[in-house]
Amino acid sequence: MYISLFIASTIMFAFLLFYYHKATKKILQYMSIIYLFLFGMTSVGLGSYFIYSIDFTWVYAADTHSYTSTRQSTTSRIVTTKVPRAMQLTAPIVKQFPELPRGCEVTSLSMLLQYHGVDTNKMTLANEIKKNSTPYELIDGKVHFGDPNKGFVGNMYTFDEPGLGVYHKPIFELASDYVGDAAKDLTGESFDTIIHYVANKQPVLLITNITYEPLKESQFRTWYTESGPMNITMKLHAVLVTGYDQASIYFNDPYDGKQKKAPKDAFIKAWEQMGKQAVSIQL
Repeated sequence: MYISLFIASTIMFAFLLFYYHKATKKILQYMSIIYLFLFGMTSVGLGSYFIYSIDFTWVYAADTHSYTSTRQSTTSRIVTTKVPRAMQLTAPIVKQFPELPRGCEVTSLSMLLQYHGVDTNKMTLANEIKKNSTPYELIDGKVHFGDPNKGFVGNMYTFDEPGLGVYHKPIFELASDYVGDAAKDLTGESFDTIIHYVANKQPVLLITNITYEPLKESQFRTWYTESGPMNITMKLHAVLVTGYDQASIYFNDPYDGKQKKAPKDAFIKAWEQMGKQAVSIQL
């Protein structure tokens, strides 16, 4: 309705302005001036109302390149929140070597817990993480080994014996032992959710690969586990995401104990290739 009034008022204003210049009698000119004023004020008022009430969210997003994150809250409501276009957090940096050659997951978890003030360390977590005791066997050229969803597979402390690592569920369970319901398993969420957590100063542990970009199919092989066949890569890795900007993702890498960055698109695709596994803490 308001749009129709605005258009009608504008048209009448233009018509009366034209008629004013064409009118030859003073009385008609005076009448035109009065109606010009009325319709002009109506047009200006309605136009001001539109400008005041319009949602400029899309303009803000285009100007600042900010992310708009939509996530499922704990009360099952969808919450949409603008987040900064860049963020970098300072979290403890811990190196997995030399004690834990395969301990990237528990080392990343130690960084996450320490960031939130929890008094623990990588060696304690290495001892506490659930283990999968399924033995390594090579039968007819096929690898039979444990499911990393059920616990840490193989030997974490040396490369001299078979081993792999662990997936999100045992990591989440161990985090929950320390912080209870504050531990959040974000596995399966979109990367916008990861951005949302980091923007709210909550680092996120991700399962990725050591190259931080998608792997070729040839770098995966089928393992036969107690849960059935699984595609496994020996390039499995875990890091703690601490920041982002338009081009890059920033993370603490337990492999060499350094903060690094990787191209955003490649990093996200590598994470998605590993099943979109993520764990965080929301205090």
